[in-house]
Amino acid sequence: MRQVLSVRQAALDAVKVGDVIFGIAAGGQEKLMLVYKADQSSIFARHVTSQTLVEFGRDGKSRRVPDGGSCEIVSVAPLSSEDHQTVLGLDHKMRTAKKYPDAVLSKAEVKLILTKGDFYKAHPLPSD
Repeated sequence: MRQVLSVRQAALDAVKVGDVIFGIAAGGQEKLMLVYKADQSSIFARHVTSQTLVEFGRDGKSRRVPDGGSCEIVSVAPLSSEDHQTVLGLDHKMRTAKKYPDAVLSKAEVKLILTKGDFYKAHPLPSD
């Protein structure tokens, strides 16, 4: 018999490399993350601003987080192409910045950081 996936599970199963996802840590901290690797059972994402690496199960719950924390994916809603490009640029900047002014944020990056939470909270994963 074929198993029917929930809408939530189907959305998490569709996450792929290059997607931007939004998580909430156990302490309530919002995490804008870029997926850098994904396979049938796991999603590997990098927190864009801190560059912390997190491994998630396809259930959206973290398996491995540095310092023993935890995080849960709460939205996989696609950003506009402009905002997606801003995330990619910010991720690259944070990965390669060596010293001031390398990591100075652009107006678009500041706007994204200040508003991303509202966007993702308005587009949560279904709770099924």
